Amino acid sequence: MPLDRLDFKTDVFPFIIATAGEFAALYFWLHFLDAGQFVRANVLLWAGFAVERISVYLWIRYVYRSRGGGPVQRSLLVTVAGLLVITLSEVLIWIFWLALADGEMGAIAAAPATNMAVAGIVLMVLMTIEHSVEMGALKRTNPLAYATSPSTLLFTFMEVAGAVGWLAFVRADRPLLGAACLLIGLSIEHVLQGSDLRPGEETEHPAPAPA
Repeated sequence: MPLDRLDFKTDVFPFIIATAGEFAALYFWLHFLDAGQFVRANVLLWAGFAVERISVYLWIRYVYRSRGGGPVQRSLLVTVAGLLVITLSEVLIWIFWLALADGEMGAIAAAPATNMAVAGIVLMVLMTIEHSVEMGALKRTNPLAYATSPSTLLFTFMEVAGAVGWLAFVRADRPLLGAACLLIGLSIEHVLQGSDLRPGEETEHPAPAPA
């Protein structure tokens, strides 16, 4: 769907909320971790990602569905379980990435620049898998189709590049530049991903999926 055909209220605003949630989750998570406040850091990480997931879920249920995106007929229990699993997987990916980047993995730790580069590659691989599974689930298609999709790879790369730039600047004691990198990367990611998710006007209504 062309970006110039996106409606602000139904297509853009939910992804502003999603971007704000993910940005706040990551930025304040690292901030409070570095301050030694482990519990507060991880509560905020979970809370921010919960805001992101819920905003996207509501968009899928009430906007995507009405545009011909197919039925979203799931019980509350299944919905909550799915949101928890997706959120947990992404939280664990970010925790693993930070540990790699900061050289906290013991035997595989190397020079800071090497740690950052290796962690970035690992994050790209893991987030590509995460996004492919997520896109496949939302679009009711095979996730493998998204693993090599140029669009999926591009918005995943923008997220990863923003994260790597963010951490590098924070570690260089330039947190505002780091925050800008993260916000730009996440914003581009969500715009592109939202555009991919939005059904086109030509989309036919698919048959309901089996229960």
